[in-house]
Amino acid sequence: MATQGHWQRCPLPAILLLFCGLAPAAAAAGEYRTVEVESLKIEIDSEWGARTAPGYVPVRFDITNLGEARVIDLVGQGSRFMRMAGGGTGAATTIRQSVRLARGDRVRLTIPVPVFGMSESIRFDIEEDGRTLERFNYLGLQSNVPPGEAAALIVADRGSPFGGVAVGWPREMPPTAVSFAGGYVVSSSASSSTTTAITSHAPGSGTPRPPLDFVLAPSRLPTNWLGYTSLRAVVIGPTEWEQLNDAQKSALLTWTACGGDLFFVDGELKALFPGEPNLSAPADGAPRAYVFGRIHRPTAAAVSASGLKQILTDAQKVQDSNWSLPVNGAYAWSAIAARGFRLPIPGVGGVPARAYMMILVLFSFIIGPVNYWMLRRSRKQVLLVLTAPLISAAFILLLGVYVLAGEGIGVRGRAVTFTMLDEVRKHAATRSSASLYAAGMTPAGGLRFPRDTAAIPIGAEGIGLRERLVLDLTETQQFSAGVIQARSPTNLEQIAFRSARERLSFSSENGGLSVVNGLGTTVTSLSYRDGDRRYVLKAPLPPGAKAVLTRATSAGIVVPPDVPLSARFLHLVENQPAGSYLAVLDRSPFWDPGVPNVLEQGSFHLLIGWPGGQP
Repeated sequence: MATQGHWQRCPLPAILLLFCGLAPAAAAAGEYRTVEVESLKIEIDSEWGARTAPGYVPVRFDITNLGEARVIDLVGQGSRFMRMAGGGTGAATTIRQSVRLARGDRVRLTIPVPVFGMSESIRFDIEEDGRTLERFNYLGLQSNVPPGEAAALIVADRGSPFGGVAVGWPREMPPTAVSFAGGYVVSSSASSSTTTAITSHAPGSGTPRPPLDFVLAPSRLPTNWLGYTSLRAVVIGPTEWEQLNDAQKSALLTWTACGGDLFFVDGELKALFPGEPNLSAPADGAPRAYVFGRIHRPTAAAVSASGLKQILTDAQKVQDSNWSLPVNGAYAWSAIAARGFRLPIPGVGGVPARAYMMILVLFSFIIGPVNYWMLRRSRKQVLLVLTAPLISAAFILLLGVYVLAGEGIGVRGRAVTFTMLDEVRKHAATRSSASLYAAGMTPAGGLRFPRDTAAIPIGAEGIGLRERLVLDLTETQQFSAGVIQARSPTNLEQIAFRSARERLSFSSENGGLSVVNGLGTTVTSLSYRDGDRRYVLKAPLPPGAKAVLTRATSAGIVVPPDVPLSARFLHLVENQPAGSYLAVLDRSPFWDPGVPNVLEQGSFHLLIGWPGGQP
């Protein structure tokens, strides 16, 4: 009866959207096939796990142009369903990327599709000059499951010794998997021998549940790291690793650095990092930290004996869930603090309903009784058709002036960012939670992020976006509609990884320690730990400036108590690793808010740097 009541409260369009989203998933989680149309040879590979965490899923294209130079559009149209208290809601998704092709060009690309609803369904079309050349099938999946129940990817070549045993490792679909039409929402694909066949079984029938995890051949891995963000883990063998091209290897290592669990079965670290001859591995076989993520090196015999489920459970115990992937493993990752903001922005309150109501009442009084009485008194009622629109225009102008005077037209924001900077390897990974507020009008073009930045909107309720999402990937990752709207809270979780030349340079001076700020922004607080000795900064240090540090017994870094993970930050400050520095930045050069000239208020940017490289 409880379930029936839930569906009675759910709007009919949302119910239809749910079934539209789940039905394709019951048939197949994507497709893998090649078509030829109008001098184009197009291979699409959208097969992926059917149960994922919030993040992105990859859709891979291999396109060869056998005709004249042209520009084609890859257009994805889909829908998502979000469960809410007392019912559910649905929204549409549109993704577009233009591809310019010369005669004879062959282009391989990966389109990262953002997923964060309870269920998602998307289909891609190939368009040219407004015509649809080819229409592919739907990719359907559940996309907001707990981290431990998200699918893991097993990369296996069936001809290798690893591939021969790994095909038996996938975990069973959990009991919490959504059932639909007598079956589970799972993949059923036999389109390629390189994909594990998965079929649907009726709950309660006594038949084992279908696999949760999936197997792909090395050649089918994406070249964009964003696609891995929806997975629980990636498992790969040494032979399979060597079969990857440089872009695929880079994508996997970037995902690991951003918080992923990479299982390199029967492998050695030197195979992953051939350019680092002095790379050390834990002697006891423990996982090795790699920026925010972990690299595990179990044996195939150990995985077969314990089962992949137990291996993943053990791995989760040593991973810091606050910074690991998937993102929804972090503490209260989608919690909303007040007025629809994850991070309340100082000076930004709720909608001034009382003031708006007073203006509306005054408008109604003047345009109605007052206007009519004055025209009747002067016996010019015929002018009513002129005075009514003039009074309306005057009040629209008054309302606009009131909004601009009270809030301006810019974008205000508050962010909490945490960056790991390895000065030896020259790379930085950043995790951030941000809230934005666009006063007056929506920023032109929406939000723009680099193509390799994961931007996951959690909405004003913590369940994702309820509006139509429009994403253009032609030049950047441009969310032109749906993510940010005027006078509405915008909440984002972001993950970025990039090359970094920024650094703090430390040197001995007169028996003490000095520092030069090469971070490009003001350092407001700094704690450097050299063995058991701690050195701190007494005054803010502008970019390019030099200062002498003083010995201290504590870091002197103040963590705002109202930011997410404040207790975790405090623990890091109190237990700062030797050979590292902690710096609080005025603004973070490693965080991109997606819109220029954001007025930050109450932000907290913490950086941990490793002058000698991350151990």
